[in-house]
Amino acid sequence: MDAGRLEPLVERTLLGDPVAGKELLAELWPEWLRIVRASRLMRSFAHTEDHLHNVVAKCVERLAADDWARLRLYPVWRRRANKGIDDWLRIVTANVIRDYVREQTGALDLSARENEPGMPSVKRLLNEFTVALPTDELGARAPITALQTARQLLEFATRHLPALQVAALRLWIEGASFKEIEAELDTDESAEKLVRAALATMRRHFGPSAAR
Repeated sequence: MDAGRLEPLVERTLLGDPVAGKELLAELWPEWLRIVRASRLMRSFAHTEDHLHNVVAKCVERLAADDWARLRLYPVWRRRANKGIDDWLRIVTANVIRDYVREQTGALDLSARENEPGMPSVKRLLNEFTVALPTDELGARAPITALQTARQLLEFATRHLPALQVAALRLWIEGASFKEIEAELDTDESAEKLVRAALATMRRHFGPSAAR
């Protein structure tokens, strides 16, 4: 991924240059295909060209939707994380892949994962947050299922937490181990620390009833 070419295209795109936006997506398409094809999260879907191109099309939609709303988050993330467009795009792509595979295979089996040492089970954690989440904070009625709770937690996290913590939390909730998270996000930061930091912030925000 040629970050030296992508960064100026990102800047021009965010300044409203439609030609730069088209060039950016044209540059990213083959890179996205490479990332998606190599992702272990794709499982058997990686062997089917239709699935690969479907995921890349969703990456395009997510990046360009609402006048590049997702891309407008990048400059803030870059300053906080001190990393570049290639790192950010890998995180965005990993999230799109997770969502696509979940759509293809159905709801998450939250009971199937093995717990990391010293970490609560996702099922127990979601049960605790189901009680703790205030509806006015999330803009929705109280969640009924663990899956609904997971989705609303991630919506809150996306608005309030650093992008890398959000990505790590999402992968952990969906069953990835810490080693898998670090490999998928291509980061030297400890996945355990990222997840714990995200959970700590959310528990502090939602109060002691969620910290048991």
